[in-house]
Amino acid sequence: MREIDAATISAAVAKLAVQACCHLPADVRDAFRQRLDKEPSPVGRNILEQLLENADIAARDDIPICQDTGLAVVFAEVGQDVHITGGDFEAVLPPDNVDEWVQDFIYYFDGLCDQDFMEEILKRSADRLHDYERFGCELFKKEDGSMRYVPQRGLDHVKLYPAQLKGRGGELMVKNIVRQLKQRSVERVGRILLTELLQQDGRVCGALGFDTITGGFYRFDARVVIAASGMGGWKTSYGKNTPTGETMQMAYEAGAVLQNMEFARIWNMPRLFGWEGQTVLMPLGARFVNAAGEPFMERYSPVLGSNTDPHYTTMAMAMEIRAGRGPITFDLSRIQQENLVLLRPQNGWQKLNYDKLSALGLDLFRDSTEWVPQMTVSYGGLRADAWGNTDLEGLLAAGTARATEPGVYAGGFAHMAGENAARLLQTLPKVKNVLSDAEITAHQQALFAPLGKEGLTPKEVLTSIQKTVFPYGVSILKNERSLQAALKELERIREEDLPRMAAADPHYLLKLHETRGVAFVSEMYVRASLERKETRAGHYREDYPVRDDSQLAWLCLRKDADSRPEFFRVPVPLEQYKHPVTRYYQDNFAFPVSEKAG
Repeated sequence: MREIDAATISAAVAKLAVQACCHLPADVRDAFRQRLDKEPSPVGRNILEQLLENADIAARDDIPICQDTGLAVVFAEVGQDVHITGGDFEAVLPPDNVDEWVQDFIYYFDGLCDQDFMEEILKRSADRLHDYERFGCELFKKEDGSMRYVPQRGLDHVKLYPAQLKGRGGELMVKNIVRQLKQRSVERVGRILLTELLQQDGRVCGALGFDTITGGFYRFDARVVIAASGMGGWKTSYGKNTPTGETMQMAYEAGAVLQNMEFARIWNMPRLFGWEGQTVLMPLGARFVNAAGEPFMERYSPVLGSNTDPHYTTMAMAMEIRAGRGPITFDLSRIQQENLVLLRPQNGWQKLNYDKLSALGLDLFRDSTEWVPQMTVSYGGLRADAWGNTDLEGLLAAGTARATEPGVYAGGFAHMAGENAARLLQTLPKVKNVLSDAEITAHQQALFAPLGKEGLTPKEVLTSIQKTVFPYGVSILKNERSLQAALKELERIREEDLPRMAAADPHYLLKLHETRGVAFVSEMYVRASLERKETRAGHYREDYPVRDDSQLAWLCLRKDADSRPEFFRVPVPLEQYKHPVTRYYQDNFAFPVSEKAG
């Protein structure tokens, strides 16, 4: 049996489609010319001349000869002796166009949206979904073969395409991506924590790190470094236990600019166990209710109610709890049985939790469980353009290591940064002799200095940071008084506690560096929250509850000449963008101003 890769078919069809649509066959062109010489009518000759001119333009610029004849549909017949590998060769396209999606995001982010960036990643969204399927990730399909989706946050066009089954997608993706790397002879070096970026002549050219099991010291020389380490975070649950912000800190110390540090993912979390996926269930009928059984979101947003962004739900949850109307429970009684398959886990940590809860007699999908608002990860990160270029030459940012818009997962962006890195490798010179032997020895000694000494454990310091950042006045219902108190404590932790941390072995040295990352992200989060004196998107200031459109700008951060954090603003360039800002997601909500604010 002959095997043909789906990508080969796609490439062949694409080539033939361009040839058919953009290049007039020679015999047709010759027939036009022959008729032109014999045509007696001036009008007829003019039409033939235009046809020939259009054919020349189409062939030269690779544009369709005729642009108003509808959509070309290609049918492929597969014989008995042919097997297609590599997935489906049919493009998966959202039912809406890119412009409509972009406008939804502009509205969702209260205008704080890089339209060019969003357009670039959305243009590639269909290709990325195709890659996921080709690498082995199963997505939910309808009977007609189209992709099943769940509408999101009351937005007209933004949709979630769930993996089949929930809990398998991530695991399958990792396994299949690893297999793809092996097939391409890509060397993977695991268990290494990077601690410092290397620079030469103003260009990032590598990194230092250590093996978190053996304690071995590593130096990596590289013409291009891609930061693809995810967000910073606060180690709140199984699902958010790994992002801690070390990359942000390394880049900041090297001179990179950070952005959106005031925005954090404040999420709805179970009080007694780890879980994710509630946003899948909200549009299907799930809702949060207070102690009186009231679906309280209708009080704060009669338009969107429970089917809204979790950031606003958590604000309302915090207000309900503070007003004495807690606890908050998650009510799934209205969800139809056929829709529960979208969330029921098949493996991984969520299945472990599900099985334990079931053994205790708790049906997560039928019984009411207590949930709380909780800070999870930062939406801040490196400031970069659409292709991942940061302010530092040689350093690219991919995925959520780049400062995302307040709530967007930029998966397609990782692909774009990779393409850019491949292009840069063709021109950048090789790196030579970045560090002397004496400098390497000094770095090693500094890196391993905490090993074996007496001092605070990383967990003790991490707990202090969490206790400082998690109170509602700092994380959800922000106000000047609470933020200033938190900043004072975080500065004390930086000056007193971080230098006193110790590590018993390389594993705990990893935990030590993670805690330093959490401390850095926490301090910059609080500083940025103090700087933005307005309410916009997921950033809510009780003492400044109104959106201030004079502040329609990205809040950026860099290290000044005295190694102090310096904030500056980059206005959203509306005059350069296609879409004006006419709607604001925030206008769907009415939150009362607390007497405690200020």
